[in-house]
Amino acid sequence: MSAWGGPVRNIVVGAWAVWVGLCSAMAAPVTQEVSFASQEAGVTLKAYWTAPAGSAKAPAVVALHGCGGLPQDRTTLNYAQSRYIRIFHDAGMGVLYLDSFGPRGFHSICEQKPTERTLTEANRRQDVLAALQWLATQPEVDASKMAVVGWSHGGQTVLATADRNADGVAQARIKPAALVAFYPGCNVFEKQWAYSVVAPLLVMSGELDNWTPAATCKSRTDRLTAAKQPVRYVQYPGSYHAFDSATPVVERDNVGGTKSGKAMVGGNPEARVASAREMLQFLSRELAFPVDLAVLDDNVHAAPVPAPSGFAALANVDALPRMSEKGKTLYREWLEKSFPRAVALSDKGAIARGYGRTAMETAIKNCEKFGNPCRLYAVDDQVVWTNP
Repeated sequence: MSAWGGPVRNIVVGAWAVWVGLCSAMAAPVTQEVSFASQEAGVTLKAYWTAPAGSAKAPAVVALHGCGGLPQDRTTLNYAQSRYIRIFHDAGMGVLYLDSFGPRGFHSICEQKPTERTLTEANRRQDVLAALQWLATQPEVDASKMAVVGWSHGGQTVLATADRNADGVAQARIKPAALVAFYPGCNVFEKQWAYSVVAPLLVMSGELDNWTPAATCKSRTDRLTAAKQPVRYVQYPGSYHAFDSATPVVERDNVGGTKSGKAMVGGNPEARVASAREMLQFLSRELAFPVDLAVLDDNVHAAPVPAPSGFAALANVDALPRMSEKGKTLYREWLEKSFPRAVALSDKGAIARGYGRTAMETAIKNCEKFGNPCRLYAVDDQVVWTNP
């Protein structure tokens, strides 16, 4: 049961790996589904909680999805597959991904005109305030160091939550200590002359964004800064909406928030890295919590690499236990990839590969999709496999 009396269901079941004879097991973060009541009457929310590591109380983040909602496959909200869960966790923070759409019967509101939406930032603000209260009850969380981070419509919800004069915010017993909005729409907030932030606020926009244009966010934040409010604005050159994604820029149709019904959406590699760094530096400063920016380095493993076992030479494809020719081909392809990298096997011949900071966790998770326990076979340039 959750601290609010709602059910808790493990999304990631079991250990990521047991490295028999190599080293003690690596404890991978577990994401749990939790539920609690929104401050909006009659709404019971679902959220996905990845607790911080360690025994000391730590900061936590409420993470807010955009107008497209959370991924339909909620099991992807885990350390190995979610970039931001990985970033926050490795930085020493807990992260609660909040689902405002599913409990209300929505999947996406991107196609709706903002003036026609029945689910608004004001509704979601009530969810955020409830999420902060839920987080404050968790034994791992320092309730004085909680932040709210949102993307697109979630960023707009951050702006709604940041307004100290908004309904529910002034009266809230638990308030955020910092807020971050990625590429929000600022039209509504640009017109609110009495707007005043409840905590330090970081807003980041793409220079070329034609879905939620940067100009109104810059105008709004410039006025707040001139009024000596703790607001920082960053604009990324040559960047469109969702500049922090890893997907190429494409023109999206059926967009309710533009006159043409179209918008350019996709990542900018430089802005993707720079915005994550900006966010962590901001949160570290405002939450008074040291953060090692090396957690953003995808060129190193997030967890300790097991020691070499001497089981076989790395290039000896025929040494792979119970491996089919197709599996051997996959292994040969893996040998051509750059570090960080990992390969996991099952005792029945399944094989899966992983790359980047979470290569080991990803390889094991993908291997275990075939229904058998898996162990690491090789990491980078070393075989780490031992016979059971």
